[in-house]
Amino acid sequence: MLACIAAGAVLSAVLAAPTLALASAAAFAVSELADLLVYQPLRGRGLLRAVLASNAVGAPLDTIVFLTLAGFPVWSAVPGQLWVKAWATLIPVAAVLAAHALLRHRLRSDRP
Repeated sequence: MLACIAAGAVLSAVLAAPTLALASAAAFAVSELADLLVYQPLRGRGLLRAVLASNAVGAPLDTIVFLTLAGFPVWSAVPGQLWVKAWATLIPVAAVLAAHALLRHRLRSDRP
């Protein structure tokens, strides 16, 4: 995970203006580390709980750190940012849950 955070920071530095690269790298590092700190202890209690809890912590941190360091208006943008990030979490989680339910159903149906 730490290697991914470092790679994200390097990509930001290469692809963006210095202010945006710093804001992006800092936001990415802070939010991913927070995600990791929340996700790891909860993973044993279920993937869904761990993913939702870590995203509930990481997404607001990412938004606030990035917008603040990039010099954008923070509080007017936070609701929209969090709305989009919530859907970006909920849609894949719903797809995984649906696939898991379908697989469970098929496995039950294949039993004699």
